Amino acid sequence: MKKISILILTASSFWGMAQERPETNEIADPTGPHTPVMKMSPIATDRPDITESAFITPVGWFQYEGGYQYSHSESLLTGGKIIDIHQVEQVLRFGINRRFEVRSVINSNTERVYNPSPCVDTYRNTGVSPLTIGFKYNLLEESDRTPQTTWLSHVSLPQVAFGDYRAVTQANTVFHEQRLMLEKGITSKFGLATNIGVSGALNGTSGYINEGMFSLAAGYDLGNDWGVYLEYFTNWELVQMQLFHTPFIDGGITKLLSNDLQLDIYAGYDISEITGTRNATTGFIAGAGISYRLPLAERLSR
Repeated sequence: MKKISILILTASSFWGMAQERPETNEIADPTGPHTPVMKMSPIATDRPDITESAFITPVGWFQYEGGYQYSHSESLLTGGKIIDIHQVEQVLRFGINRRFEVRSVINSNTERVYNPSPCVDTYRNTGVSPLTIGFKYNLLEESDRTPQTTWLSHVSLPQVAFGDYRAVTQANTVFHEQRLMLEKGITSKFGLATNIGVSGALNGTSGYINEGMFSLAAGYDLGNDWGVYLEYFTNWELVQMQLFHTPFIDGGITKLLSNDLQLDIYAGYDISEITGTRNATTGFIAGAGISYRLPLAERLSR
């Protein structure tokens, strides 16, 4: 089963649909009636939920999204293991043009694995997971009839890992993830978003596509720069021609402190036991984070 910590690569933020997000518009410049200035939309982030935002980082702007997450998972099968993970998540994003951004994901983890079997000792992995790099490309802008539609592509590089994760990762295996992201405002305060993704190894014996995910999120603007979201997501894995999946529900709250600064807090629960999946697991996730953006290359947007 794909670890929760790896699934939450960039841990999405659907907050942008839970905030009223007007398009960039011209507004009157108080210094003169004939000098329009551009008003930028509030920051749209990929955290705190699984559903990656379909919106691109503004041209020439650097965006940082970071946070802490604790996750607990427990197999209900005989001899199953218990995993506790403390993770510091970091996503770095930069807008190249209106439709394209480059990005990297850096996750630092402390993972404790306990196995009830007397033949297997408890062990701990500490370090930095393989560096993930990639891009987002906007395929279709949102209109009255169509959702914002964006493609995401990631590769994880086992050669760029530290601590225990460098030792446990297959040194010659590069993993990839591909996602299609759709996002649509239903009203000025309510919106929906979904992600469909597949992943696997680009070399080695794991197969080009043997894992994937699906998510559906709903966001609502509470006013005064507060937003909430509720989400369902599941990750699946193909093992010896059998399909296993782990469904979750989660929700969170976001607070916009300025146009370029957001705080978030969230929690989720594994509903495998309720839905009767083959994985027979239970667990939960909880975390909090901060996101901000800075103009680094304003000339790109001219």
